[in-house]
Amino acid sequence: MARVGGLFALLTAALVLGCAAVPSIEPVGERPKAISAEEWSGTWIHENHPITIKVLDGQKGLLQVAWVEEKEGDLKLESYQVAVRESGDWIFGNVREKGDSSSHYWALIKKDAGQIIVWTPDPAQFRRLIQTGVLRGKLEGYDIILGRLTPDDLKIILDRDNGVSFEWQHPVVFFRVGK
Repeated sequence: MARVGGLFALLTAALVLGCAAVPSIEPVGERPKAISAEEWSGTWIHENHPITIKVLDGQKGLLQVAWVEEKEGDLKLESYQVAVRESGDWIFGNVREKGDSSSHYWALIKKDAGQIIVWTPDPAQFRRLIQTGVLRGKLEGYDIILGRLTPDDLKIILDRDNGVSFEWQHPVVFFRVGK
């Protein structure tokens, strides 16, 4: 799966490229994470892919993420809203699919000074957790659709005793290059 610019592209690359995805019917995380423009807004880069982040509502944890992408030979501006939510010390980024869909694509995030690390869910691990009845959800072809996640469900996902639920081997790291 190619690593393309933008948090939304990262979260939905599986959908666009036909790979397995792990959307949820609701945003992942117990509550909105309060964020500050000072820490989040600016220009960030992953490899050769710059993105711009703007804090829309710091108290509600809402960001706008934008980047330029080449489509059909033309450059197009892509822009999506990201809901940053938390559960304990963990932070999640959630993007709602455009249109009337109720699917939320999400990832685990670690935010440090000048750096954002993103880990996407591991579809094979979530498939196993649903098939064994550890988590509620349904399997639709390659997609694994999670139901509403309770705080206990989030503990299961984040507890390594159940296996690693994220693509730890393939994090996407964004470095801040400007405010």
